[in-house]
This record gives sequence, C-alpha cells and structure tokens, in this order.
Amino acid sequence: MFRRFEVSLATVLLAAIVVLVAVAAVSRKMGNPIIWSLEVSTALFVWLVVICVDIAMQQKRHFGLSIMLDNVPPHVGRMIEIVNRIVIFGLLLYLLYYAVINVPLMHKRMLGALQIPKSYIHLAMPVGIVLWLRTLSIQIIEHWRAG
Repeated sequence: MFRRFEVSLATVLLAAIVVLVAVAAVSRKMGNPIIWSLEVSTALFVWLVVICVDIAMQQKRHFGLSIMLDNVPPHVGRMIEIVNRIVIFGLLLYLLYYAVINVPLMHKRMLGALQIPKSYIHLAMPVGIVLWLRTLSIQIIEHWRAG
C-alpha cells in the first residue's frame, strides 16, 4: 500500500513539474513570464528524486555490485549484499544526523520570489533518508532470513 502511495505521489509530482514548465514556457513566449516557476519546479523535482530513489531501492533497480556478485558463489554474494547494505545504512544514519540539523538552519532563508522558507526543500533529505533506511532495513532482514 505504501509503495502505491509513493508511486502515485511521484507520478503527481512529475505531472505537476511538466505542466508547470509547459505553462511557464508558454507564458514566457507570450511576454508574461511566471517568475516563480523555476523555484517551484526545482523544489518539486527535489522531492520527486527523493521518492523515486526509494522506489528504485524497493525494486532493487539501483546500482549494485553485480560484477562482483556474479563471480562469487551465491552464499558469498548474499553476505556481500548484507555487508553492503549495512555500510550504506550506517552512512545514511550519519547523513540523517546532519540533514536534520540542516532543516531548521534553512528555515530563516527564503526561497526567491515565493518568499517561503528553504527548509521545505531541505526537509526532503531527512524524509528521504528515513524512507531509504526503512527500505534498507527490510532488505537486510530479507537477505538475512534467506540464509
């Protein structure tokens, strides 16, 4: 259910970006540019990337160590994958600490023409990292149970 929500949200964000860019291009051509369109499309794109990375991780379509894993026995490959995911998990925990600290610092800074806090964009990182940690946790447990 959560994956469907993520895919739906990513689809809506992508459609919103495409429509916004198209409307901005047409209005600019007509001599009436939308000055905030670049800022909004950039903010939406950041959130889109964060959600799509989690979707890719869930489907195991992110980059991996396939060259190494293809040349070792299956049980060794599973252990390498577990170690790899644990290392990534640790790095994400480290990044989460600084991402959480960064959000309130960015709240005082305003986003160009819209004059909304930049923390709304920077909040994508802690949210994304939590999603990625959830996905990695599930994958580590699945690999561990598989033997």
